[in-house]
Amino acid sequence: MVVSLRLVALVPFLWVCAVLAGSVAAQSEAPVDLAKVRYGRLTLREKVGQLFVAWTLSAKEGQEDSRSALLEYVRDGWVGGVILSLGTTEEAADLVRELQDAAYRFGPPNLILAGDFEGGVSFRLAGATEMGNQMLVGATRQARLARAMGEVTGQEARALGIPWVFAPVLDVNSNPNNPIINVRSFGEDPVVVSRLGAAFVEGVQAAGALACGKHFPGHGDVSSDSHLELPTVPGDAERLRRVELAPFAAASAVGLGSIMTGHLAVPGLGEDPAVPATLSKRILVDVLRQELGFTGLVVTDALDMGGVKNNDLDPGEVAVRALLAGADVLLMPPDPKAAAEAVLEAVDSGRLSRARLGWAVMRMLRCKARLGLLGEDQAGPADDWRQRVNTPAGRALADDIAARGITVVRDDEDLLPLDREQEWLLVQLFDALHPQDRGPARGDALLASMRQLGFGKLKVVAVHADADPSVAKMAAQAIAGNKRVVLAMHVGVRSYAGKVGLPAVFDPVMDALAEVPTLASVSFGSPYLITERRIVSGEPLPYTYICAYASCPPTEVAVARLLSGKAGASGRLPVAIPGLAPAGAGLTVLPEGLPTIGDPELEGVSPKLAGEISELLQDAVAERIFPGAVCSVARNGKILCQVAEGRVSYDDEASPVAWGTLYDLASLTKVCATTPVVLALVEQGKLTLEDPVQRWLPEFVGVGKEQVTIRHLLAHSSGLPPYVRYFRSLSSKEAVLAAAMAEGLKTAPGAEVTYSDIGFMLLMAVAEAATQESFADLAQRLVFVPLEMSRATFAPTEASAVQAAPTERDGVTGLVKQGYVHDENAYAMGGVSGHAGLFATAEDVTRFGVAMMAGGRGRWSRPLVEEALRPQAAIGSRRGLGLDLLRPGWAGTTFGVGAFGHTGFTGTSLWCDPQSGVCVVLLTNRVHPTRENSRIGGVRAALHDLVMDRVER
Repeated sequence: MVVSLRLVALVPFLWVCAVLAGSVAAQSEAPVDLAKVRYGRLTLREKVGQLFVAWTLSAKEGQEDSRSALLEYVRDGWVGGVILSLGTTEEAADLVRELQDAAYRFGPPNLILAGDFEGGVSFRLAGATEMGNQMLVGATRQARLARAMGEVTGQEARALGIPWVFAPVLDVNSNPNNPIINVRSFGEDPVVVSRLGAAFVEGVQAAGALACGKHFPGHGDVSSDSHLELPTVPGDAERLRRVELAPFAAASAVGLGSIMTGHLAVPGLGEDPAVPATLSKRILVDVLRQELGFTGLVVTDALDMGGVKNNDLDPGEVAVRALLAGADVLLMPPDPKAAAEAVLEAVDSGRLSRARLGWAVMRMLRCKARLGLLGEDQAGPADDWRQRVNTPAGRALADDIAARGITVVRDDEDLLPLDREQEWLLVQLFDALHPQDRGPARGDALLASMRQLGFGKLKVVAVHADADPSVAKMAAQAIAGNKRVVLAMHVGVRSYAGKVGLPAVFDPVMDALAEVPTLASVSFGSPYLITERRIVSGEPLPYTYICAYASCPPTEVAVARLLSGKAGASGRLPVAIPGLAPAGAGLTVLPEGLPTIGDPELEGVSPKLAGEISELLQDAVAERIFPGAVCSVARNGKILCQVAEGRVSYDDEASPVAWGTLYDLASLTKVCATTPVVLALVEQGKLTLEDPVQRWLPEFVGVGKEQVTIRHLLAHSSGLPPYVRYFRSLSSKEAVLAAAMAEGLKTAPGAEVTYSDIGFMLLMAVAEAATQESFADLAQRLVFVPLEMSRATFAPTEASAVQAAPTERDGVTGLVKQGYVHDENAYAMGGVSGHAGLFATAEDVTRFGVAMMAGGRGRWSRPLVEEALRPQAAIGSRRGLGLDLLRPGWAGTTFGVGAFGHTGFTGTSLWCDPQSGVCVVLLTNRVHPTRENSRIGGVRAALHDLVMDRVER
């Protein structure tokens, strides 16, 4: 394993060393190695200076003295690079010119300029494209968006002349109490962080910039800020390699050019807990270089941070020890000149070998060569940098990330979308801004968008963390008496704060909000804010909670559109919120309108999936598992795959299966017709789940039957037998229902779960008794028409046959049943029953599945749908209300917890995975020509595993 990692990790070295000699045969044509040339021209002091990167604000105002000192360091060659911080793109471009002018007075090399551009250049410089942050991308689960964010970041950084991108953050934020990583991470799953982190690296470097993964060996599982002290990363070596190191290995494998060390104690890797990773040869050489095989540039985190300076070491000694430990570049020493002089002294004394110094300098120079900083031309911003920053394409990407990342964690009272005709109070809470933060005013886009989208009676209260306490008290008074409040919390991560959370100044506001009956809370920062200060306290309370992760115009507009119903939400929590929601949680909320055809790539699904499904179904047809099939795959409310293969029968003259082919759904009738009809009647107050069946069917009498409720029938826990062959002696709906109502119970109601057709026959009768309307008409009015299941229909035996795929050949008559229900009991009842009889297309079934996964689409309330998807009855039950819950093999092996669906005897199935937003429909007539063919199980399992393997999660 180590050998393979080393071989793969040679890629970053080759990427960084862009000006290397070619093959032996082409050595005479090899380009000049500028890094070697420049190295040979530098004095020892200039070589040492190449290893230091100083810091400055981009904004000049108030920085005159420090700026003057920095320019002196640059002119005198004490630094080889500068990291720019807060300001605007205009200020940064001016500063880049000024710095490169100072550096170039004696010719190349130019300075290498860097920025902490996590989630985009706008993380530090106002005026660049605002794309949110890494956790927002983590909530989308899409590598294409991570790569695109990296590419836009690299393009804008290069245009400004700041080609070293100190991103991505590769820390796995597995600790909710982490005060400094939080939304800067892609999430808590090392697999997701690895995938998205590697994609971000590819994007940055495809744009010609240099990416830097941080903070090695992993800053995610700590509860203190390394700006203030030395945190300890817990865990043994096995866990650290599996979790913390994995994203660094993945990023290295795709060519990561540089890595930043973390000031972290990591005893699990065999180092003294008093020694930061930055100063540990064991971690930087033995683990990073030798074990992971990383050969790129290693830069320390800032050397003015508490994690290294609080150990009573002189700053110069810290710099020397970092180089001895294996670092190549020393970031932000308190005094660059003093630190450089300490390094020179260490070289003169022999403590730091010239070879070790030479390796570090050559790595830095080769990075500069790759970035075009060693040529004869002076570096600086591009002439057209304004046209290459904050472009329409970049803004469109930012909108896409926001729209796909917004996460509805809970909506217990089914508030979404909010009623725009009602009076709402928008309460906005803001943490304190850095004085040099020049970005757009937070919250403005949210307010403007809500008003533009029709919240005509919107009032506003705003409180800033640095405001006088009296402001919060006045805000609390304004909140009192309001019935409907939207709480927008713009509280983010801040270095040196030592914690992430709501400042105490907001306490009066939170106290007042605790009394508001209707509250929708939105976090434009840490997802963990919901756990604080009475937003949710004590016993879990009904609430609506939305995570937007970042406070910027794209997320604010996306949230306003979600609140108004103009947009949906498909994001999933990248981290668990302790006691409230697991990682991966998130509701699928669809915008107004019904499912549409979508682009697989835009929804994080392989564009090859349709072709692969086609091959799978073709093979099944060739093996005569079924004569034909239709498969539909939807995600996030969009139909992405429509595959039809084979013919409707094995007859050579039979019609090819088409997307609109009608199939006998068999027991899918229970979930696509009966269950939603009953839920709709519950929603309307026509009946309740706890109604005794006897209330509606007085003939339902016998021992224990008075205890049987509608819930019991839906959950298959009534005690009724599974199936009786009524068709052998009965031939009418009335006769079959009378026999069904006369059946005795096999077990006490609620004691066991026994799948029962009979219970669903009775549910049809209950629905008809409660409404005095035929079941077929009820299904049409309450389900098929609202969801536009336009082809869904029953096939009454007294009417003409419907145009559907044939089912089974009768063993006595030799005739093939086609266009009438296959189920014998349903046929005896006239073709319409609650347990079987429905015909539909794959699109019809998909529309139903998507509606259920989206919380009812407004046809049923979300709480009622969630109740239907909750395990019912006996302990260990895998039955919801009407719907089957995930069981091994029925939907493959990789559908997640919370998946639901059903199968039909004729060869039909519907399975939905709310965690990934995926809905899979497979319709076949596997009972043609005989039901003895039962091999469809293997195809179902393979199909669902294939789909989930091609979905980014």
